[in-house]
Amino acid sequence: MTVSDTQAAPMTLPDGWESVDPPEGVRFLALAPESGTFRANITVTAQTNGDLGFRDWQVGSEMAFAQMLPGYTPIDLERLTIAGQEAGRRLAMYDGPGGSALTMEQWFVAIDGVGHTLTATVVTSDYATWAAQIDATAATWSPA
Repeated sequence: MTVSDTQAAPMTLPDGWESVDPPEGVRFLALAPESGTFRANITVTAQTNGDLGFRDWQVGSEMAFAQMLPGYTPIDLERLTIAGQEAGRRLAMYDGPGGSALTMEQWFVAIDGVGHTLTATVVTSDYATWAAQIDATAATWSPA
């Protein structure tokens, strides 16, 4: 399913996922079909980075994740180019509600002082089921 709204550029969602009204501070939110105690999700955010350069923004993000997400464990971090800008992708795990193991895959880019982030979070045991479709979603994401 391809979705678009005034807050996020069009992108293709994994099969069966639905876009819903996002909470404040989130530009876009999509949820996987209900299954178990945690509902997998994809979010898009955009926040002003002030005077932070790309590297400092991401070092700060890693520090914040380590403090805010119990059991945060980085798995992979790679450099990319998104919309012609320096960008990156991270894969990490952390402890979710009720002790569930969660996997977070995130793409991020700074454009004109605004940090744009697409984050997919799934129960770790379901990651293999969703990984290819989440990557396809990321490939259609265009930060606006």
